Amino acid sequence: MSFRQSSIPVAIALAGAVTLSFLDAPLQAQSPISRNVVLVRQDQSDCTNSNVPNVDSPNVGGDLSIVRGSDGNTTVKVAMTVSPNTTYHFYLKCVRQLGDITTSDEGLGFGIFSFPTNSAGGTYAFDMYPEGAPPGNKFQSATVSF
Repeated sequence: MSFRQSSIPVAIALAGAVTLSFLDAPLQAQSPISRNVVLVRQDQSDCTNSNVPNVDSPNVGGDLSIVRGSDGNTTVKVAMTVSPNTTYHFYLKCVRQLGDITTSDEGLGFGIFSFPTNSAGGTYAFDMYPEGAPPGNKFQSATVSF
């Protein structure tokens, strides 16, 4: 067995541990500078995703960890398990695209993006979808509120 073949189960286990660690953290008890929200399979919502629940469910495809830095920038870390071998465009919803995340052949994807904190108000959201945005393959974050 090659190193690559033997490392795949380890990578999957680590990715699962990262994703689950977000879900294990209590969503109500958060610091003044950080938030954790889920990424939900949902085709549409408004600019703040006011109808996207921040709870674990079969529609959850990922987790976001958002931190407001003292340097005036906000960083969002994305961990997701969605469609395999797919490039998702990741957006600060109704503001601008932050970048792309390409998933592995197991559907695992990770990304870290930053944006100026003052480019979003105190309440905002994220969304992501592949080119062409097929129904059922769009994801909305729960509302982020500081």
